[in-house]
Amino acid sequence: MRLIQGDCLEEMKTIESGSVDMVLTDPPYEMTKRGKAHRPDYMTLNKAGNFFEGKVPDTSAWMGECYRVLKPDAHFYTFVNTRNLQSFLVTAEKVGFKLHNVLTMIKDTKMPTQWYLKYTELILFFRKGKAVPINDGTSRDYEFVEMPTLRNGKAHKTQKPLSIIEKLITNSSNEGDTVLDPFAGSGTAGVACANLNRDFIGIELDADYYKIADKRIEDAVKAYTQKDWAVV
Repeated sequence: MRLIQGDCLEEMKTIESGSVDMVLTDPPYEMTKRGKAHRPDYMTLNKAGNFFEGKVPDTSAWMGECYRVLKPDAHFYTFVNTRNLQSFLVTAEKVGFKLHNVLTMIKDTKMPTQWYLKYTELILFFRKGKAVPINDGTSRDYEFVEMPTLRNGKAHKTQKPLSIIEKLITNSSNEGDTVLDPFAGSGTAGVACANLNRDFIGIELDADYYKIADKRIEDAVKAYTQKDWAVV
């Protein structure tokens, strides 16, 4: 388990080309302008933008690094919203990825808008090189999930459910493989890797979230190790 505090555009340069088995990430991206009644509580009123400190990282740059570090015939997943869907698709193709599918996460919560209630989030599923099947061919292109809350351990404003992260990692990697998350946030992908016996490289710029991720992953590793001893 390797968790790094820093800028992913700099830190990914230290990762050897073609050394990562899978990339899964939820990057910072622009949000749609919303009025007071139609915005998350972490967005500035009447302004489009993001809720992260500083500028949104250059999509072409970080996707290009993801492509470089991935092994041939490997899978790349990224969450995206509708505002950035087109640009992510175009950019990913420019850096070399081929689109496999657009997956849908159907949440138990909703976001009010003036153009239909939003219950879903999108996940773009790409490949590098030739098409390799996922491990569970019966998997649907949609998943119903229970979103993290403060009551059940939510540690990040955009934290994704562990269940869907584990599903994607299980489908596109094997035990002992290395999974990269260049925008690690609160470390959910790292927790999933600990639970599933995968190696993990995570990069997180924010110092507070880095500490949260470090603790969550450490606890997951300890739990997995104790389970291993119990089995023995």
